Amino acid sequence: ATSRADSMVITIASIPDVRFLGGINGRVPRVCQHLNPASLVDNDAVTTILLNPNARETLSESKFLRLEIGTAPNNWTYQTKVADYLWFSSMPKVNMIPRMMNEQ
Repeated sequence: ATSRADSMVITIASIPDVRFLGGINGRVPRVCQHLNPASLVDNDAVTTILLNPNARETLSESKFLRLEIGTAPNNWTYQTKVADYLWFSSMPKVNMIPRMMNEQ
C-alpha cells in the first residue's frame, strides 16, 4: 500500500479500537509514514465507520451517542470525532442521535 498511490487498506476492528483516532485508524497513518516518509497517508486519508454503535460504546454517560470528544471552548483545536460515519443495520431511535455530525 505504501508503494501504490491507488491502493486501499481495509481493517475490521471492534469499536474500542476504532473510536476517537486512538486505535487502528490512528496507527495506519503512523505506520505508513514510518515505512515511507514520503507517504501521502495521513489522518485525513483514513475513514472510520462504526457499525451499530450504542451510547456506552461511544463513551457517553447519557442515552445519546457521543459524536466527538473534547468539546469545551478551551480545547476545540483538539476536538476529535468519534467516527466519520455511523452505520445502523436498522433505524436507531431518533432520540439516540443528538444532532447530525456535519450540520451544513
